[in-house]
Amino acid sequence: MRHVNKAVAVVTLFAIGPARADSAAAEALFRDGRNLIKQGRLAAGCDKIGASQKLDASVGTLLNLGDCREKLGQLASAWAAFREAESLAKRKGDDNKRLVEASKRAAALEPKLSNLVIEVPQPVAGLVIRRGDEIVDRAAWNTPLPVDPQTHVIVAEAPGFRTWKLDVAIDPRSRRRIVQVPKLEPSIDPGGSPIPAPVVVQAPLTAVMVRKQRAPRTWSTTRGVAVVFGVLGAGSVATGAYFGTRSADLQKRSDAICPSAVCDDLQGLRLNDDAKRNAMRANIAFAAGGAALVTSTVMWLVGKPADEFVVAPTMTGGSAGVSLSGRF
Repeated sequence: MRHVNKAVAVVTLFAIGPARADSAAAEALFRDGRNLIKQGRLAAGCDKIGASQKLDASVGTLLNLGDCREKLGQLASAWAAFREAESLAKRKGDDNKRLVEASKRAAALEPKLSNLVIEVPQPVAGLVIRRGDEIVDRAAWNTPLPVDPQTHVIVAEAPGFRTWKLDVAIDPRSRRRIVQVPKLEPSIDPGGSPIPAPVVVQAPLTAVMVRKQRAPRTWSTTRGVAVVFGVLGAGSVATGAYFGTRSADLQKRSDAICPSAVCDDLQGLRLNDDAKRNAMRANIAFAAGGAALVTSTVMWLVGKPADEFVVAPTMTGGSAGVSLSGRF
């Protein structure tokens, strides 16, 4: 009996030893993860807590992991951690507070989740589909699966068929993204000979002129001067109009005093002289204004800035480059 008891004791020690080691490592990883999170290093902290969870699963670790993933924007991973914490708490049956917390956090995330549907309308024999490093179970085909908003690499492969691959970018605002896996192309013919891969013929690079339209521009130095002439011309025309109106008024008053060609009234003669001077000023102002406006118009038209340039790929010997030309 003594020998039997010793043997049992030795077996028991060896069975408990690794479990305790895993728990200690899990605790160390968890503490490191929490410290990293406090330092603002969320991604590294999440990875530490995730590693702790793999060594020794617990409701508390899962809740911390879900909270960390949610802060990182990895909502699907956070939701999965909360659901796993809820399930574990139900199995243990002695932690109702954490069970309620896990359920509440998971339910709050569900409306925000992005889902990826991998449709496989024409599966071939031995088809395996991977999303990243994980194999997508056949039962999960054609089913919306919560995924984190990032780029996912979808790979479909089967013996005797060419591998198909697609990078799928998941937008955080998208609630469902559907990816359809095409029927894979055979890589071996019925006789057992390899089928050569399709040859993609690429045309040689030649110097092709590419015109790139810039946003239309209005102003140039010449057009700036044209505006100045335009303002001066408009001012001169306005001045001419003023003197013209004043000349007409003075002449009207002079005619009222001296209706005949011969007049000996000093007031009438003075008004007539003032009317002539104002008429002369009006003519000079009109002439100057007209010339300025014509000059402004011409300068505006000829001063149009360049609105495009040309980019052309060039090849000489073993080198390649681009040439740039245009008016600036």
